[in-house]
Amino acid sequence: MALKETAPDRGEARQFIVKCDGCSFERTAEGRDEATEIGNGHGRETGHELVAVEFPSSVESS
Repeated sequence: MALKETAPDRGEARQFIVKCDGCSFERTAEGRDEATEIGNGHGRETGHELVAVEFPSSVESS
């Protein structure tokens, strides 16, 4: 499974979306470990390729 991260880890919670290239499977995950676990589990069950993309952190404007 490929993981695309937008920035280095700075101790904040990181959100990922895990998507399957072979079907409509799509899940959100909090942190790299959870994204990897979700993707690997689905990949083992189906043989499909998955990708996890990090959500960009929200930016507050004043």
